[in-house]
Amino acid sequence: MAIQLPRVRHRVRTGLATLLALLVLAALGSASATAATSTPRPTAAVAATTPGVVGTLSTSSSSVLEGQPVTFSYSLPASAVVSNNWIGIYSNPGCGPVDQVEDCASTAYNWVTNGSGTSSFSTSGLAPGSYIAYFLYANGYTWLAQPVPFTVTAPPGTLSVQNAVVTQGQSLSFSYSLPAAKVLSNNWIGLYSNPGNGPVNQVYVGASTTYNWVADASGTSTFSTAHLAPGKYIAYLLYDNGYTWLASPVTFTVQPAAPSGTLTAEESTVQQGQQITFDYGIPAGQVNSENWVGLYSNPGCGPVDQVSVCGSTTYNWVTDASGSTTFSTGSLAPGNYIAYFLYDNGYTWLAKPVTFTVTAVPPVAPPTFKAAFGTGLGDPQGIAVDAKNDVWVTDSGRNRYQEYSGTGRLLHSFSRSGVGRLNGPTAITLDRAGNVYVADTGDNRVVEYTAKGAFVRQYTTGGGTALSRPQGVAVDTAGDLFVGDTGNSRVLEFGPTGAYLKSLTSGLGRPEGLSLDASGDVYVADSGLDDAGPDQVIELSPSGTVLDRVGGSTSSSLGGLSNPGDVALDASGHLFVTDPDFSMAMEFNTDGPYLNEFGAVGSGELANAMAIAVAPDGQIYVADSGNGRVVEFTPASAG
Repeated sequence: MAIQLPRVRHRVRTGLATLLALLVLAALGSASATAATSTPRPTAAVAATTPGVVGTLSTSSSSVLEGQPVTFSYSLPASAVVSNNWIGIYSNPGCGPVDQVEDCASTAYNWVTNGSGTSSFSTSGLAPGSYIAYFLYANGYTWLAQPVPFTVTAPPGTLSVQNAVVTQGQSLSFSYSLPAAKVLSNNWIGLYSNPGNGPVNQVYVGASTTYNWVADASGTSTFSTAHLAPGKYIAYLLYDNGYTWLASPVTFTVQPAAPSGTLTAEESTVQQGQQITFDYGIPAGQVNSENWVGLYSNPGCGPVDQVSVCGSTTYNWVTDASGSTTFSTGSLAPGNYIAYFLYDNGYTWLAKPVTFTVTAVPPVAPPTFKAAFGTGLGDPQGIAVDAKNDVWVTDSGRNRYQEYSGTGRLLHSFSRSGVGRLNGPTAITLDRAGNVYVADTGDNRVVEYTAKGAFVRQYTTGGGTALSRPQGVAVDTAGDLFVGDTGNSRVLEFGPTGAYLKSLTSGLGRPEGLSLDASGDVYVADSGLDDAGPDQVIELSPSGTVLDRVGGSTSSSLGGLSNPGDVALDASGHLFVTDPDFSMAMEFNTDGPYLNEFGAVGSGELANAMAIAVAPDGQIYVADSGNGRVVEFTPASAG
């Protein structure tokens, strides 16, 4: 427990109040009236007349050892008892209320609310010397008893620190001396945070930060500060493996060492929603599994002095000697920020902090409702658009898929029996030849059909592992099929003839809808798992490296996603994502910034929006599962 000085009291009286007090006391004929020079603060509990020296105050010991408590016994007649009577301690000779007026602040004080009892004070904040205690009335300075002098004596030994300020990692040495009668093999010096949990009152209240035994009558004791966080500390020389002081405690400060690592930002300014990446490096001796990079507002409450002053805005663990760490800025309001690279889940700097700025995204008008179609759909779950702008929809509730013209006219309905029969189909896509691929989620497979609906093949395993409730399909320009294997937290790639090629797993929790860009990057609507991060769209390279994350805000109004269902890209590089939980769709730049949302209100209001596709002509189609329909939107640029 830290050594703390009790709260001090300050002057509150005026000359006029003093004059009034003298007049009142003179009129009452009190024996102590001539000494009273201050009027108590008004209170409902104040007696009808101001008492004089009507009580008693005493102490069981007129001399106490520094660090031990001093206790006073007191008594009062009932007429003088109020809730804000108090005992104050002052230096003697000093500036106490010798003339029953305030002359300076007390060194320490306690309220005394009863007619009799005891009141104890810690002497840890009192330097060895003479003191005097006053028993005073109603938050004022009228004596209730004769004051009591007492003495605080120094412990028998001495303790001093050679350097009161040391840099973290430097040695810290204390010199000590003791009388021969106090020398024991298990005397010790303990270091504690200050204010902290040291033996302020010579009793145990918490473990020391570190300690050394001191078995001699005099000498030095040296400590390493490598594992002491920067801050203030206090050292105690203690007796016989206990907590009795052998010397007055000594305070010292550990200042942070110059950081030996590096931290740099790859960008100094990013738009809200974009990722920001920091490169870092530290010596091997500082590598720790709980090193971390934290982002804070700037100016703000980061560990400027290498101690915690508030929580970080967001953070990442950094476990290696060098590398990079990436953050989404979706949850960061536009403004200035500072990044700290910190040691072992604490606040010691590993590198000089780095500043950066998050800017607002220029507004982009959302797509507008154009039409709705699909009367008769039971539960549309997947949607795709071919090169002719025809719209293909899976109807999970009726185990079929259908083809519509871009204007919503039903062209074909495909419902097969036998090996081609579907069971709760979700995602759908087409290749350049017009072949159709359907995620047959209920049967844990993907089924390929010809353009006319004939069964071609099924995909049931990847890398020796059976598919589990697949909910995403996409085909690249080479004819390779990508499958969102939802239950297995992976994306699988198959060749044009059905051969398994590879599995992409980095950063995935619950992959659902998929989309591909012209370079072959895979965009995955990932509804997340507790151990895989938040709900986002994750961009993977063809080899499976995580390139970007979109939709990481904590607020839906800033692009925060909740169990995203599907993702699609337009020719300009904008990203469209369905969010069934919020019953709407959102638009992003492909590098992260949130642009707008649509389908939340009006004629195009969505309910459980599951899938989304962008036609070659730029029109946007959404599988509106909750309303059993397809809804068409026109992008703002085409409006």
